[in-house]
Amino acid sequence: MSAKSENPLYPLVWRWHFVIGLVAAPLLLVLSITGALYAFEPQLQPIVESEWQTIPACETCRAEPVSAQLAVVQDAFPNAQLQHYGQYRDASRSTVAYIKEPGDNQDRIVWLNPYTLEILGSRMENEGFFPTVFELHTTLLSGEIGRWLLELTASWVLVSLLLGLLLWWPRRTKRAGGWQPRLASKGRRLWRDLHAVGGFYLLPLALVVVYTGLLFSPVAGKALMAEMALAGQIPEAFLNPPKVPPQPETIGVDRLVADFLSDAPAADWFINFPHAENSPLVINIREALPWNTRMIYYNPHTGERLASLLWEEFKPGAKALLLFFPLHTGLILAWPGQLLALLTALGLAALALSGVWMWWLRKEPGSLSLPRLRQEPQPGPLFYTAGIVLAVLAPLFAASALLIVVVSFLETVLLRRRNGEETAVEV
Repeated sequence: MSAKSENPLYPLVWRWHFVIGLVAAPLLLVLSITGALYAFEPQLQPIVESEWQTIPACETCRAEPVSAQLAVVQDAFPNAQLQHYGQYRDASRSTVAYIKEPGDNQDRIVWLNPYTLEILGSRMENEGFFPTVFELHTTLLSGEIGRWLLELTASWVLVSLLLGLLLWWPRRTKRAGGWQPRLASKGRRLWRDLHAVGGFYLLPLALVVVYTGLLFSPVAGKALMAEMALAGQIPEAFLNPPKVPPQPETIGVDRLVADFLSDAPAADWFINFPHAENSPLVINIREALPWNTRMIYYNPHTGERLASLLWEEFKPGAKALLLFFPLHTGLILAWPGQLLALLTALGLAALALSGVWMWWLRKEPGSLSLPRLRQEPQPGPLFYTAGIVLAVLAPLFAASALLIVVVSFLETVLLRRRNGEETAVEV
């Protein structure tokens, strides 16, 4: 008995893997190539903008107070509103301020020498090579529409990766072309082996990269946050920041910085300035690795600590969410992890291209040459259970799959009605 006859769902799985790969290939290539380009951005961006982002080493120099640095920025941009200010643990990095000028949708980034109070340079947040790559990777340069399209693509790619595993196992575990490609083969067989075997070994990393990326998407990300909030895993201060009673005066930002640094570990830290009367001022450690996570909410009028969020106090769900970014970028393992992320992105691009090439090799003129369904498949409970799990993990997959089912059902009903009318006319 052939492998195909042993598993009647095989043609259905192959058909869907084939169609998803073909449709998703263009946007998957965009995601993969931009992800590969962005993999080493933390190391390369300061080099690209070295005249702004780095300063000469000075062991005897002492940084000017934060208030003095902010005053320089406000003098240079008198109509701008302060958004953020940050210092890096690396003494060779300049400090940075984010401001918003009237009429601008994006923040302007301003770099300063904290020792001389010299403004080294500035640009809009979305200008430059790496910001453009990031915008392509996250929005296709198309705003919210691009974000939705990319989430839809990533959701179906997640499904396609799992379907690819079903196609590989158990058919290939006991035959040639399962664990290593048959390099002596030619044509479609060689490409199929390269696609299947390469995809199998890439699968664990690909699943991690694709799924963790969904946290930053407009639907799956919000759904995951809502699920964690309902489960009581998200700190209350994060969901509902403390309010500040209005008062006529504020204390200096230097006192708040001193209080924050008094018990904070050495790390990159940022200030988020309030823009509403009852909003707190927030100082937090902002690094890729979450172990030093610390976010303190201050009353800007009195200097009182209103709330604090610390890594060691987080519940497991909150800690898991904070791991998504370093897992997605590979930063959790420093540069070796970034290299793995880069190779995974290139591997996904190779899977997309090889899948399209295999389709081209099998394509007949005037036909899409989709895999045929030899019999009506009868999915079992495991099939529907897997579908429900995927719907929870990737809501846009569920919504689009439901839409496909409804359209297919309506198409079938209309086709039967049309055939019935034609039969009645003939009679």
